[in-house]
Amino acid sequence: MNTLVCSCGDPHGVGPEVLLKSLAYCQPTGLLGRVVVAAPGGYLERLARDLRIELAWENVQILDLGDYPYPPPWGEISARAGETAARSLLEALNFCRTNGLRALVTPPVCKEALHSAGYRYPGQTELIGAQFEGGRPVMSFFTDRLKVILATTHLPLRDVPFRLDSANIVRCIELLGRALQRVGVEDPRLVLCGLNPHASEHGLFGDEERKILQPAVEAARAQGWRVDGPLPADTVFLRAWREEFDGVVALYHDQALIPVKLVAFEEAVNVTLGLPVLRTSPDHGTAFDLAGRGIADPTSMIAAVKWAFRLSRSAGDEV
Repeated sequence: MNTLVCSCGDPHGVGPEVLLKSLAYCQPTGLLGRVVVAAPGGYLERLARDLRIELAWENVQILDLGDYPYPPPWGEISARAGETAARSLLEALNFCRTNGLRALVTPPVCKEALHSAGYRYPGQTELIGAQFEGGRPVMSFFTDRLKVILATTHLPLRDVPFRLDSANIVRCIELLGRALQRVGVEDPRLVLCGLNPHASEHGLFGDEERKILQPAVEAARAQGWRVDGPLPADTVFLRAWREEFDGVVALYHDQALIPVKLVAFEEAVNVTLGLPVLRTSPDHGTAFDLAGRGIADPTSMIAAVKWAFRLSRSAGDEV
C-alpha cells in the first residue's frame, strides 16, 4: 500500500486547501493508500467541510497539532501560523524517519511567518536539511519535460560566484542523474549552465567557467556521467525543452526558476534531493490573496504527490 506523508503548510494560505483537493483527486485513482497528515485536526476537517471536499477519512491519519482558530485570519502573516507550519513539517518528517518512509509532501509556507516564529531558515529546504546531521539538501524542479537542479539556492546574486564549488556541482550532477534513472532514464543526458554571458566566451566575460565549471564537468564525466557544458544558459533551457537534454544543472535560483515557471508554472514541482528523505512541494507560494476563497488550483500539488511516489522508488541511502 502506498503511504503518503504530508505537512499542512501555512494555515493562513492556500496550502491546506490544495492539499485537501489533491488528496480528493488522487484517492479514487488508486495512487494513494494510507495518508498521514500533520495538521491541526479540527481546522483541517472544518476546511474540508467548508470546501465540500469528500475524502475517505478512514484512510487518513491525522498527527494532530491541537486546536487552531477556524476560520483563521486568511492571508495574514503571523508567528502563530509560522509556528504551526514549522511544527507540521517537523512532525511529518519525524514520522517518515521513525517509520522508514522515504517521501514527504509539503504545501507552501510563508518564510516571513517562519522567521517570526523563530525558524530562521531561508525556506523549507534548509529547515529539513538541518534535521539531518551533516545534511546537504539540494533543490531541484521537475516537470514532464524539464528537470533542473540548483547548485545554489536562496542567495543574493552578488554572492553566487563565491559560493560555486566544483565538488558540489559534481554532486548535483550525480543527484540529478540518479533521480532521472529512478524514473526510467537509464543513461541521462545532462548539461551544466554557464554563469556568465555566452558561458564567458573563452574568458572574455569571466573565468568561473574555466576555473570551476569545466573541471566539474570533466570530473563528472570521469565518473561515467554523460554531461555537456558549461553552455550558455540562454539556450540551454530551450534545448532541454526540445528534449536534447534530460536534465539541467543551473547555478542560481532565477537561472533555473524563470524558464521553469515560464513554461510549466502549474505543473512544476519543487524536489529536495540529497537527504535520506525525499521531499516534494508545489512550485507556488501561499497565495494569501486567494486563501479562504476556495478557488486555489491544486494542479501543482497533485503533481507533487505523483512525483513523490515516482522519485522515491528504489532509492538508496541518499535520494
